[in-house]
Parts: sequence; structure tokens; C-alpha cells
Amino acid sequence: MVKDEQKWIRLFEKYKKDELAGRLRFQLADLENFIKARLGGATAYQAAGGYQNLYQLLKKLEIEEQIRAIKNSDFNQRQPRLKKRWTLLKEEVKGWSDKEILKLSRQLDLNYYLKRPVQQTAELKQKLFSLADFLKTKSEREWASREERSLELFADEKFLSRTAGKKLLSNLNLSLADLKAQQYNHLFVYWAVDPTSINNILIMENHSAFIGAKKALAAGIDIFARDFDTVIYGQGKRIIRSFSFLEELLGLEAADDNFRQRQRRLEALNICYAGDLDPEGLAIYTGLKNKYPDFKIRLLGEYYQLLLEESDNFYPYHKRQNKNQKIMAEVVNEFEEQGYNELAAELQRAWENNLRLPQELLTLEVYKKCFAEEERLDEIED
Repeated sequence: MVKDEQKWIRLFEKYKKDELAGRLRFQLADLENFIKARLGGATAYQAAGGYQNLYQLLKKLEIEEQIRAIKNSDFNQRQPRLKKRWTLLKEEVKGWSDKEILKLSRQLDLNYYLKRPVQQTAELKQKLFSLADFLKTKSEREWASREERSLELFADEKFLSRTAGKKLLSNLNLSLADLKAQQYNHLFVYWAVDPTSINNILIMENHSAFIGAKKALAAGIDIFARDFDTVIYGQGKRIIRSFSFLEELLGLEAADDNFRQRQRRLEALNICYAGDLDPEGLAIYTGLKNKYPDFKIRLLGEYYQLLLEESDNFYPYHKRQNKNQKIMAEVVNEFEEQGYNELAAELQRAWENNLRLPQELLTLEVYKKCFAEEERLDEIED
């Protein structure tokens, strides 16, 4: 009997994983040296049972048909004797019974696994029965998040988000929707004058800029005379993933029977984007615009023009930024179409010289100053 059996079995499993890495054959001496090293040296190895324990371990694994001595291998010169060379034995996969396959086939497309008997393991069978049981009562179930459904079906909330989970669904020709599960993106932070009436939206890349714009709108300051009723905190690049939440917020649906209603709602929306005047900030904008072509998203040209006017000079990059000339050309063209030719030229100069304008230049004080100036001009005209 192996002293501290589970400890020695764990050492053998560690050897298989770390040293064999998929190979079957191994040398007795290599295994013994590995165990000595893991235990902390020859003295610790002897204290843990040494060669006698190693002998008992190998005989146990041999009886369980996990390993086999190689016939033409020599014996070592120790007592009791052991062969010098061994091989792991592949576990025989029996596959699923016809009865099990029939039951599963009522709910699942098993073609992929029927062609690959070696993958018909007991562990996979358990997962498939869990799926099949769910699909039987699918019509009675509520929609859930991907993580909730994953925990319910596989006792692992991350399984369906991992490669193994995605491959399982693909092999069965299933989608998350078939499991009444949905992958929810991060919600964005927003503020609205009236949450029931959202039409003119301003997206701010950075948090401080979002706070400043929110305070201005709450104080009744009409930023750039655009009648913005909602401001969204983009959280940098995260807005590209979280923007889909706007559809849920507005009650938009892509269903065919609501297509016209959806289009009318989209046409009524005006969405402007404002961020840092630098390659990364502008790349966020173009990435957002290209991912959601149904929405009319535009750069707030007046905002960037005011950035230019409020700054005495451009600032150097804090870190290296990725420059994409296609993005540069797209933004320059949009600024020029809006009539900001000087701004477009300044952007090109800044781009070439690794300079930027951070949006933190435009504070609540700046909004108040501009608003007061507009009111003064209105009074003069009256």
C-alpha cells in the first residue's frame, strides 16, 4: 500500500502534465528524479517513503491499467525490481449507448459527435443531457444573461464565454438565443434632462468632460445651441461595446414588424461625439460610427473648434498613440464638410508633430462664459 497515496498520485499527475506533456513513454529514472525534486531533495524523498513508495505507486497504476511496463525494457538493479521504461495507457472510450444517443437526439443535433466517437465522453454526455433537459422546457423559461444560463446548465458561469463553451454550441448548431441567453454589454453612464424624452445626445469620451457637460445642461446652459437633452459618458473605448445599450434605453427593436417604427425613431435622433483631439480619441469616434451605421453619429465640430480657441498651445502625447491615416483623412473630411477648414489644418499639423488637445480644456466655466457671450450678442441684436 502506498503511504500518503493521494500525495504520490498527485505527484505522478504533475509529472504527466509538466514533463510528458502528451507523450506516453517515460523513464523510471526521470520520474524518480522529478518526484525527488518536487519533494525537496533526496532526504525528503526518503522520508516520504522513497523507492518503496515509488514501487507501490507504479504497481497500483499498473493494476488499474493506467500504465504498463515496456516488455523489452531492462530491469533496474534495485529491490524490488522495476522495469526501466514505462508507457501510459490511453483510456478506452466506450462512447455513448444507442439509448442515450436516441434520447439526446430528440433535442440536439449530434452529427458532429456521432462522427467522432472518441469525443463521446461521460463528462460531455452530462453537459448534453443538461442542455437537452433545458430545451424541453425552453418555451416556459425566461430570458437570462449568458452567465446566468451558463451557471444553471454547466455549474460554471464562465463556461459559455470560454472557447470550450462556444465550440460546444457550435458543434451542436446551437446559439445563445437557442438557450434564451443573451450576452449583455456594459451599461454606459448617462444623464438626461427627461429620461422619457431622449432625442439630442452628446457623448463625452472622458469622465471630467461628462461631468462638466452634465452640470451645464442641468444649469440650463444650451451647449453650442444644440438643445442637448442627454449626455453619455463614453469611458474611452468602452463606448464601442456599451453603445448597444442605447437601443434598450430607447426601446428600439430590430424585429421586422417594428422596422418602420425603428427607422422613424432613429431618424429623430441626433447624436454628437466629443473627445480628445488626438489619434486615439478620434479612432474611438470612427470605430463607434462604423460599428453602428444605423445611428446618425457626428463629430461636434463646434466643440473641437472651441478646444482650439481655448488653448494657447497643443500638448505632447502622454504615451505613444496609434496613428491610422485613414481615420485622419475621414475626420479631416468631416471637419471640412462642417466648415471648419482651419480646424482641419490644425489637426493635420498636430497629428504630424505628435501633439494633442485634451477635452479637459473645456470646463463648466468655459460653457458659462460662452453662454453669457451668446446671450449678450442676442440682446445687442434685439
